Amino acid sequence: MAARPRANDDSVIVPAEGVTTGERYLARLCKRSFLAMWSYPGVYRDQGQHAHKGDGKEVCDLLVVFENHVLIFSDKDCELIGGEHIRENWARWFRKAVQNSAKQVWGAERWIKSFPNRLFLDRQCKIPFPLNLPDPSNAIFHRIVVAHGASRACREQLGGSGSLMLNSRLIGDAHFNEPFTIGQLDPDKGYIHIFDDTTLTILLETLDTITDFTAYLTKKERLLTGCMGVIAAGEEIATRPYVWGGGHGSFQSAGYDCSGSVSYALHGGNLLNTQLDSTQLESWGDPGPGSWITIYANSGHTFMTVAGLRFDTSGLSQDGSRWHVSSHPTSGYVVRHPTGL
Repeated sequence: MAARPRANDDSVIVPAEGVTTGERYLARLCKRSFLAMWSYPGVYRDQGQHAHKGDGKEVCDLLVVFENHVLIFSDKDCELIGGEHIRENWARWFRKAVQNSAKQVWGAERWIKSFPNRLFLDRQCKIPFPLNLPDPSNAIFHRIVVAHGASRACREQLGGSGSLMLNSRLIGDAHFNEPFTIGQLDPDKGYIHIFDDTTLTILLETLDTITDFTAYLTKKERLLTGCMGVIAAGEEIATRPYVWGGGHGSFQSAGYDCSGSVSYALHGGNLLNTQLDSTQLESWGDPGPGSWITIYANSGHTFMTVAGLRFDTSGLSQDGSRWHVSSHPTSGYVVRHPTGL
């Protein structure tokens, strides 16, 4: 069910065109896409008012509510200067265009969860936000930063379309040393989708419905935080010795057995919060193979494939790693996969 207007409100609310350059860009983009019916640019909160006087504070540049999905947009437009000082210029641009926007998005999420009835469409906070927001316990928040101004410098340095590159292993301040590359800003605060004006426009023109768009955002987040997190965690213990029962009393261990290894890697992708043995993994997740991660389990052994690579203690003694290019017989195994992957 789509988001519904607030009860006892029969008035027709026309979304504003936006005040800032970023708001106007997002408003125009939404008008031309399937987001038009559920999007409102320039949403405010009454936190900055005193005795209902004065102006409120901006929550975000665009807010989209559809069913239990809440999409929070922040848009920043500043030019990245290329040339020989690209690393310093990139760090400066990243702080302003990406990190500052991310702070706005995280702040907006906190406010919406805490005060869903204190959102307004005007700076004076006279026009309430017209849609009922989903219960925070059931809401799915998509955090979106649109960062303009880097494409020209990116084309000059790397060629191509000028779009930013993705590397999910890049976290926090490590971005300052990797020009034109985007990873995870702060995994503890929630994944931020970062688009430039080119990629967002293409995406909205390619997809057909808002359901497609929210599904894309959900799958992208699961891939980059789940699958890549599993790979990174698997790398951490790839050469640790095999120890029967290792990794079951605690995720931290001097060595790991087969199911302990799989549990550790899945935990690294935030897909598992407790250790499971092989029998338990036979019923974990969803049945059948996954698009990115597939787990093979029976009472005697467990291994998995991640993005086409086999993660398996079998063969550890031969090549010194749990990662293998070669396949392993799968007859007699229960096949499972993490939801969405």
